[in-house]
Amino acid sequence: MGKLSKELVEKIRCYYDEGNSCQKTATKFGVGKTTVRSYVDIRPNKVLTDKERKKRSVESVQKRRRKIKQMAIDYKGGCCQSCGYDKCNGALEFHHIDPTQKDFSLSSKGHCTSWDKVKKELDKCVLVCANCHREIHENLNVKKT
Repeated sequence: MGKLSKELVEKIRCYYDEGNSCQKTATKFGVGKTTVRSYVDIRPNKVLTDKERKKRSVESVQKRRRKIKQMAIDYKGGCCQSCGYDKCNGALEFHHIDPTQKDFSLSSKGHCTSWDKVKKELDKCVLVCANCHREIHENLNVKKT
């Protein structure tokens, strides 16, 4: 594909300036995101301080952890496999049925491991709420585990 016509470039700029993302603009006009970026004014790269860089890094890890946990909860059925609790994702935990088969802890290594490896580890677990998990460890809850 050669250079774009002035009319098309102007349409791309207007569409992008209306608040549409590079991806959405590229899709609408049948061009690549790189092409869109070359014709529109992208906000300049801001030089971040060490504090800002660290904050952005922490936020990225938190976002990844939440995403992986939500995917894992969905993968295991979305609710406590013992009592059916499903109100708060923070109260749902993964209990290894056989601790000797545990390769890694999902809460500490799961956020930086590939989804395929996380799924293999999840297959060794049951999804339970925090209360049922504590009862399992105290040998009080032996329903579905």
